[in-house]
Amino acid sequence: MSGFSLAVAARSGITAILLLLPGLVQSGVFEFAGERYGVDVITHPTGYDGTGNKLIVTVGIAPSSIHADGMVVAVQNAIQTWNQLIPTLGNIVTSGNRIPADQFDFESVALHELGHCIGLSHPNLAVESGLSGNDKNYTASTKGANQVYDLNPGIDGIIGSSDDVRGDDVNLHWFPKGLNNPFLIPQTVDQFTYSRDLGDLPVVDHFAVNADRDVSHLYPIERTEAVMQQGILAGEGRRTLAADDVATLRLGMSGVDRIAGTADDYSVELHYVGFTDSADITLAFDDKVTFSACEVQADFLGENHNHLVIQTGSISFNSNFPWYFETELRTPETTPAVAIWINEQTYAQQLQQGNNVTMSITLDPRSRNGNLSDYWVKAMTPFGTFWLNEHMQFVASEVPIRAYGGPLVNISALSLFEDATGQLPPGLYSVYFAVDDNMDGIYDGTFKSSVIFTIQSS
Repeated sequence: MSGFSLAVAARSGITAILLLLPGLVQSGVFEFAGERYGVDVITHPTGYDGTGNKLIVTVGIAPSSIHADGMVVAVQNAIQTWNQLIPTLGNIVTSGNRIPADQFDFESVALHELGHCIGLSHPNLAVESGLSGNDKNYTASTKGANQVYDLNPGIDGIIGSSDDVRGDDVNLHWFPKGLNNPFLIPQTVDQFTYSRDLGDLPVVDHFAVNADRDVSHLYPIERTEAVMQQGILAGEGRRTLAADDVATLRLGMSGVDRIAGTADDYSVELHYVGFTDSADITLAFDDKVTFSACEVQADFLGENHNHLVIQTGSISFNSNFPWYFETELRTPETTPAVAIWINEQTYAQQLQQGNNVTMSITLDPRSRNGNLSDYWVKAMTPFGTFWLNEHMQFVASEVPIRAYGGPLVNISALSLFEDATGQLPPGLYSVYFAVDDNMDGIYDGTFKSSVIFTIQSS
């Protein structure tokens, strides 16, 4: 979701207007970063003063808003999502989400716009670039010395990927050094792990990657896109954050020195304050925009012109679209929920040799989000025991092999296997997915799930 960006001087501050139009995409970039205010600008939420503290940002619904009552639950859910700051995979949901196929999900759009109001911009060029069609999906940049965008999708033909050839365009997108993967997030996010400098890319990469859904297929991670990408389709839900959304906000939270763990670090907590026009961020269906838009005003942080602090934010929506308003208020749980799925089911199944079989996992870390953990996937088969390794391959071993060691993150859906069963011998198959409550390389399986299936001779 990106939008048209207009930056103008507003007395002693700065104003940006970002419109969200259906069908576009972007993230990993801060508001106001660009030619006018500088490519290194980092924008912070309301209340940051350069010292470490918890920022309380109030969020309200304008009492005069159309659909005011219907907005309440969705706004509270979106606030909770930003407060939890959980990176997820498979966050594009198009079935089983109760959203009618011809309606736009208000919660997903509000989540995107709230991101603008706490300092995040679009990771792609978007409509503010003046480009049209798919060209808007290239990673955010300035035009460089030649004053034109240099656009070439590279050999893979995927716009926004690592082999894009961008000439002298100046990158605005912060990426993990040496990885250039917006779908992963390291344990520490600061100037030592994230960069805008293309010299910190892997040697084979040409430009910074943005977390577009088409790009996600290259990793391969399906149905994943940054919330701050522009555009959403009718019937689609995108209610959880991607790693890129979380990393960008956390980079800002490392403070003025951009070093995590120092005195100028801060945290952000959004508070819903009900129907009011005086919150730090107000939302309203006021029909002032073509779809949705966030307008923010910001001031420089004292004499430091590389850091801006948002003073106020307002979000407008157009009531002339068919909107879906969520009615179920989510409540945070504590124990991580893990599941492994065979053909989209978690119960035992019987398959005939030659049938297709898909295997995927889901993980909701809940209150343990970010805790260091070991991930394990074990398959007991008629021809031995196999473990998923760090290269996403099943290898035969009687000794446990760890799939991953790192922070617990939300995995909405991650495919592990998809093929016909013709090459698998008949018999019983038991598959386990487990995460530990520590990261010591020892198979503990503190939180686990399993599923069994049998293959019969055809």
